Amino acid sequence: MLRLYALMLCVMVLAIPPASAERSRTFPETGFSVGGRLLDFWERNGGLPVFGLPVSEERGERTAEGRFPVQHFERQRFERHPENAAPYDVLLGRLGDELLRKAGRDWRAEPAGMPRGGCQFFGETRHIVCAPFLGYWQRNGLLDPRLNAYQRSLALFGFPLTEPAVELNSSGDRVLTQWFERARFEFHPSNPPAYRVLLGRLGADAYDPANSAGPTRYHAVSLPEAGHSLEVQVGFTIEVIASGLGRPRFMTMDSASNLYVGDVAGGRVLRLRPGAQGFGSPELVADGFTVPHSVAFVNGQLYVAAERQIVRLAGFDAAGRAQTRQVIVPDLPTGATDLYGHQTRTLIQGPDGKMYVSIGSSCDVCVETDPRRGTVTRYNPDGSGQEIFVRGLRNSIGIAFRPGTDELWGVDNGRNLLGDDRPPEELNHLQLGKDYGWPYCYGNRTPNPEFNNQARCDATALPEWTMAPHTAPLGLAFYDNLQFPPSFQGDALVGVHGSSELAQPKGYNVVRIHFQSGKPVRQEDLVRGWLVGKQAWGRPVGVLVANDGSVIISDDGSGRLYRLRYTGAR
Repeated sequence: MLRLYALMLCVMVLAIPPASAERSRTFPETGFSVGGRLLDFWERNGGLPVFGLPVSEERGERTAEGRFPVQHFERQRFERHPENAAPYDVLLGRLGDELLRKAGRDWRAEPAGMPRGGCQFFGETRHIVCAPFLGYWQRNGLLDPRLNAYQRSLALFGFPLTEPAVELNSSGDRVLTQWFERARFEFHPSNPPAYRVLLGRLGADAYDPANSAGPTRYHAVSLPEAGHSLEVQVGFTIEVIASGLGRPRFMTMDSASNLYVGDVAGGRVLRLRPGAQGFGSPELVADGFTVPHSVAFVNGQLYVAAERQIVRLAGFDAAGRAQTRQVIVPDLPTGATDLYGHQTRTLIQGPDGKMYVSIGSSCDVCVETDPRRGTVTRYNPDGSGQEIFVRGLRNSIGIAFRPGTDELWGVDNGRNLLGDDRPPEELNHLQLGKDYGWPYCYGNRTPNPEFNNQARCDATALPEWTMAPHTAPLGLAFYDNLQFPPSFQGDALVGVHGSSELAQPKGYNVVRIHFQSGKPVRQEDLVRGWLVGKQAWGRPVGVLVANDGSVIISDDGSGRLYRLRYTGAR
């Protein structure tokens, strides 16, 4: 009964005609805009005092209930459901309940209250609301003329989930606090009377809890198995989950959370089964490959992208070893014309069901004789229908589709022998039929001196983001899960292998490239510490978002796998 009643009130909003899509308001304090129906809802139901400033753009986001357009505010999360007719097209997030659960607190286990004079008792949750919070609860509510005052307050804040207690808030203040389904009430007695009861910053706390109040902070995590430490962002921890793997590169995971790894040193594919204490020892799935850099599931079947061919594995025995192999693509281009020829082949399945295969160049700078070199080429899952999707990519090892879209993105490694400060490494939005410049140009359509053809470069696509030269970004994944804070959703995670020829080594980290309105806007370290002075003890490569929302990182310099998990800002 409580769930049904709460759901009914949660979806009750003012039935008004949708606002014009062109109407919007930009908030200079945070730089974000609110528009259309969300702006109308924000203005009519409390505005700044109730919801606070926007802390994100409106964007598609995965939630526990599905993927919706959402926008985060300091004190709330708006969910837009355009498939519903008003008044059911804007819903409020149950952030109070969500944050309590993330803190390990089940409201059903909270001490109950008892009815008493001057207070409002809520039998549905067995809690009371008294002064100083009751007056604020009664005075505020969603503006819906169909509801009485009690229902309006309930629709905005929800039922109380705790009794009042002194707690430490996200700003570091110890204040009298009471949690509601969609709010946290705080009492600040030193404020002027009108501002003594404030709403907690639930939206900001949920969206980016570790860094909502300032610059990104880091802490060191000791890894006894490695004999070193790594630095991760505050709120995260990292652990070694496998060692002694040779040179592990790209990974994939099946629906049972078995982890598959391409080990190029051993020419093999390995499997790690999940267990109560993490992952078990590696098991051999198949061997005898030449550079099995990439593994992927295509239509639920395991594929291996080796240098010369793409192979489908099947018929796994009790130990996980594949009994049959089927060559799907037999003739991938091979060979190198100089020291910089590339052997890795990356395979992913697109939202259109086709296989997308990245094939690096045979050289540092040259005109290829095989048109598939320096491209992303796509195939049907049976290997037929070969089509060059994009060209002009020297070595775009990491490719991935941005969540909720059909956009293919890729990191590309630039050429050598132009000095330590050029060319930049690139993150490209890979669009059908476009040319990204190699071997004729690099970066901002700058001609390579071997060709010096500006007209040829002017017709090529520009990178969407550039990274430090010669740092070798290899792995690419977009975060699309719930274990990390919502601010990570849709951001690119890149495994930066590190420079091998610079006088002062750079890279050797995992970076986060933040996306806003579908475009990369800033970059920061997510994990760092494999480089100590001028010596690197590990080289990160692949990044995989696991089924549970953690991120698994491969390190082909030390033969280890790591798991990065979010544990809470405090």
